[in-house]
Amino acid sequence: MTITEGTLEKRSTGRADLDHVTHGGLPAGQTTLVLGQPAAGKTVFALQILAHAVERGEGAVFVSFEELPDQIRRDAASFDWGAALIHSDRFELIDARPRIGFETAGEFDLEGLLAIVTATCRQIDAVWVVFDGVDQLLRYQADHNAVIGEVRRIDEVCAKNGWTLLLTGKTASGTDTPTHLEGTEFLLSAAILLSSRVVNQQLNRSLRVSKYRGSAHIADELPVLIDNAGISLPYHQAEENNDVEASWQRLPLGVERLDALLGGGIYRGSSLLISGRPGTAKSTLAGGFAATAAREGRKTLYISFDELEGPYVRNLESVGINLRAPIEAGLVRFQTRSAYASRVTEHFFGIRRLLDEFEPDCLVIDPVSALLKASATEGASMATERLIDVTRRRGITTVLTSLSGEGDPEGEATQGQVSNLADSWIVLDYNVRGGERNRSLSIVKSRGSAHSNQQRELLLSDEGLDLADVYEKGGEVLMGTARMSQAMEDEAINRRKRLEWKQRKMDLEQRIAQVEKERRRLSEMLELESEEQEASERLNEQNRVEIRDRRAPLGGNDADEGDAHGR
Repeated sequence: MTITEGTLEKRSTGRADLDHVTHGGLPAGQTTLVLGQPAAGKTVFALQILAHAVERGEGAVFVSFEELPDQIRRDAASFDWGAALIHSDRFELIDARPRIGFETAGEFDLEGLLAIVTATCRQIDAVWVVFDGVDQLLRYQADHNAVIGEVRRIDEVCAKNGWTLLLTGKTASGTDTPTHLEGTEFLLSAAILLSSRVVNQQLNRSLRVSKYRGSAHIADELPVLIDNAGISLPYHQAEENNDVEASWQRLPLGVERLDALLGGGIYRGSSLLISGRPGTAKSTLAGGFAATAAREGRKTLYISFDELEGPYVRNLESVGINLRAPIEAGLVRFQTRSAYASRVTEHFFGIRRLLDEFEPDCLVIDPVSALLKASATEGASMATERLIDVTRRRGITTVLTSLSGEGDPEGEATQGQVSNLADSWIVLDYNVRGGERNRSLSIVKSRGSAHSNQQRELLLSDEGLDLADVYEKGGEVLMGTARMSQAMEDEAINRRKRLEWKQRKMDLEQRIAQVEKERRRLSEMLELESEEQEASERLNEQNRVEIRDRRAPLGGNDADEGDAHGR
C-alpha cells in the first residue's frame, strides 16, 4: 500500500509504530539505508517489514550477504510472524554470500546479482527487497569510489523497478559511521540508525530516523523493544481515539468521607495519584478502590511492583477489604512485575499488552515510582506520561501510587514528577505529635471539581479505611491521642451541658407547674367572685323592684281622689 506526501510516494511498512514515526512509511522506488551495531536488530527489522508485506499480499525478496539461508529461516521462525513468512510463496531468499576463500583482483560489480534479483522479483511480483549485510561483500572492493558507484547502481535499479529497498550495514564501534559504506548515507534518500548500549548491566536498543529527504518524520532517538512479536517502538503505537468525551460520572474510592471531600469521587477516565512515604497506606487505599470498582461490576487491572498477590490480598483482608473474591470472579486481574527484571520500555509495553488483553475499566499501578529502579535510556517519566495518555484515550480510570520525593519533609513531591500528569492528587503522610505517629490525608488538587483543602486523619481498622472527625485547637487539626482527648473533653462538655439543660428544663417545668397551679387557683377565685357578683346584682335588682313596688299607689282610686282634692 502506497500513499503520496507532496511529490514523494511512500510505501507502508505494515507496522503502525514505524509508519507513525516516518509519517506514512518508507520511500517507494528508493533505497533506505539501515545501519547499526551488531545485535542492534537490523536483520529482524528488515524481516519483520517483509513479513507484513507478504501478509498484505505483496511480494518480498531477501538477499543475504552474511548469514546462511537456513540460519535466517531459523531466526525468523522464532518470531510470531516468522512461520508465515518463510513458508509463503511470495517470499524468496537469495544466498549472495561471498564464497569462502573469495579473493578479488581489481574491481567488480553487482550487475549479475541485480539481474537475478530483478528476475526473482518479477516472478513473485515483489515490491520489497532487502540487501542484508551488503557491506560484507563491498568490503572486498578496494576502491571506495567503486563502492559508492555500486550503491548508486543498486539505487537506480530500485527506482527503475519501483522497489522499496532496504540496504543494511554495520557502523563502526561507538560511532554512527558506516563501515565499508562510508559516504553512501549522503547518496541515499533515507537512513535509519539502530543502536544498542548497556545501561545498568542491561542492553538498551534504540532507533532513529537520521535522514528522510522530502518528508516530515520523528527524528528523536526512540526506545526499541524486541520480543516474540519482533521489533516494536512502544511509545509510538498509534492511538485512534483522538476525540475523547469527558465523563461527568464519578467513581468512588471506597472511603465514604473521602469521596464526599472529592465531590463524590474521581471522574471516570481520569487519573489519580496517591503519594506518600512508606507505610502511609497508599496500597491499602488503591486496593480499596479496586474492590469498590469490582462491587460495581467494573474490571480492574492491578499492577504491583512491590508485593505478591497472596500476601497483598491477605493484608487487605486485615483491614476489611476483600480483593480475593473479585480476583476469583475475574473482575480484578492482579499482575506482579519486578522493577529490576526489565527495562522501563519493557514494563510499559507489557502493561500496554495487558490493557489490550484484559480491556479493563480501571488501572492501578502500585507504585509507579518503581519504574525508576528499572534501567532505561529514556527515563521513567516518558513511560508514565505515555501510559497515562493511553489510558485517557481509552477512557480507563487510572490510580497511581508513588513514593514521595527524597528530601521532601512535607511529602508533596513525587519521584519522577508524576504529580504533574495526574488529574487528582492525594498526599498521605505522618503527623508526629506528642510522641506518636498518625497517618494524615490531604487533597492537593482535583481538576474539574471542588474539594476540601483540609488535612484529615486517616484511620485503619478491621472495618476498613475512614477519615476521623475534624478537631481543631489553636488553628491546628488534632490527630491521634490529642484528637481523642479533645473528643473526650468535648464529650464531657457536651454531657455537662446536657445535664445543665436537663436541670434547667426540670426547673422550668416546675415553675410552669407552679404557675399553672396558681392560674387554676386564680381562675377558681375569679369564678367564685363572678358568681358572687352575679348573686349580688340579682339581689340588688330584687331590692330595687321591691322599693319601686312599695312606692307605687295601690288600686286605681288613688288617682281620682287626687283629682278631686285638686279641684
